[in-house]
Amino acid sequence: MSLEEKIVAAIETYVASFEKKELDTIVDLFAEDAWIEDPVGSERKVGHDALRAFYQTAIDMNVKGTLESEIRVAGNEAAFAFSIAVDTGNGTLLIRPIDTMTFNDDGKITSMRAFFGARNQSME
Repeated sequence: MSLEEKIVAAIETYVASFEKKELDTIVDLFAEDAWIEDPVGSERKVGHDALRAFYQTAIDMNVKGTLESEIRVAGNEAAFAFSIAVDTGNGTLLIRPIDTMTFNDDGKITSMRAFFGARNQSME
């Protein structure tokens, strides 16, 4: 499998794993020393323990992810738009980030940055 194929498969798994509540699958997509900045401008979460805590919150909120664009891959980096739906009990909060990720040669995510702000969120 080429690096590009590994990257696409990792991102598809990442997005699908939220609804399936597959926390271990999400964390296993990342290299041991990976970091995320979600949203951009927030404090980075570094390493599997920090990532597990961050993504546990999403799992607990019953987040559903949907890919909204094709996955764009250039070298060992990728960007994609997707939506995150959260049932708040008073409607669905829809967040529409664009994520950028870097990958190592094994296809593990080494960094992730999520670009979104208030104008990319709405109640449905």
